[in-house]
Amino acid sequence: MRVLKSLCLAFSMYSKIPMPNVYWSKENMRYSLCFLPVIGAVVGGLLMAWFSICLKLGINNACFAAAAAAIPVFVTGGIHTDGFIDTSDALSSYGDKQKKLEILKDPHVGAFGIINAVVYYLLYFGFLNEIKIYGEAAMLALGFVMSRSVCAVSIMMLRCAKNTGLLFKFSTAANKPVTLAVTMLMLLGCAFVVILLSAYIGAAVLLSLVILFFYYRFVIYNKFGGITGDTCGWLIKMCELITVIVVVIGGKLV
Repeated sequence: MRVLKSLCLAFSMYSKIPMPNVYWSKENMRYSLCFLPVIGAVVGGLLMAWFSICLKLGINNACFAAAAAAIPVFVTGGIHTDGFIDTSDALSSYGDKQKKLEILKDPHVGAFGIINAVVYYLLYFGFLNEIKIYGEAAMLALGFVMSRSVCAVSIMMLRCAKNTGLLFKFSTAANKPVTLAVTMLMLLGCAFVVILLSAYIGAAVLLSLVILFFYYRFVIYNKFGGITGDTCGWLIKMCELITVIVVVIGGKLV
């Protein structure tokens, strides 16, 4: 029962999918982050369904790409995009760590956040437009699980920038050994399937995500002193973008 409550809390926090009301206690949050990648599986499943519909009905690539870019936003309510925008604003500031953390909390959107979001979705749409076969779509779908697995691993392994907020609550309430083991298995399992689909592309995707993780750790520690909910959103969105870029470019080269 506690595991089901953790699932409900994870979906309530990180998606717009309706869930039963569950009390936000530490006990109920203990395994919530284990289910963060499951939300990615829902996004990936919807993307594969949309890709299949497009192929069957002969819908052009641009329409596929537009809806595919919107699917993660519809499922999550844009929570990770919001974090990406806030983090982009903060990283563009010349203030100290405390100033950057204040920018993350500011409900207003700055110019650099908007600019980065526009550039992000232009790139994301453009590369999605190049996804044309089932194998590439499947790798992209698995990427949504991998991105959230990387995020969950980062929450378990990296320190928080502050001892307040929902991320800190999720981090401190989590059963870290179990959560780390489960999310690492999900990450490696998806990477294994991607490698089975294409050894070179799968290895490139996994290597890219590992490099991004260490780059994220370096930047976030130096700029903020640790991770926050917003920076985790930035990490997830960057994982998704890098995955589609590597899949498309890898498909052209292999």
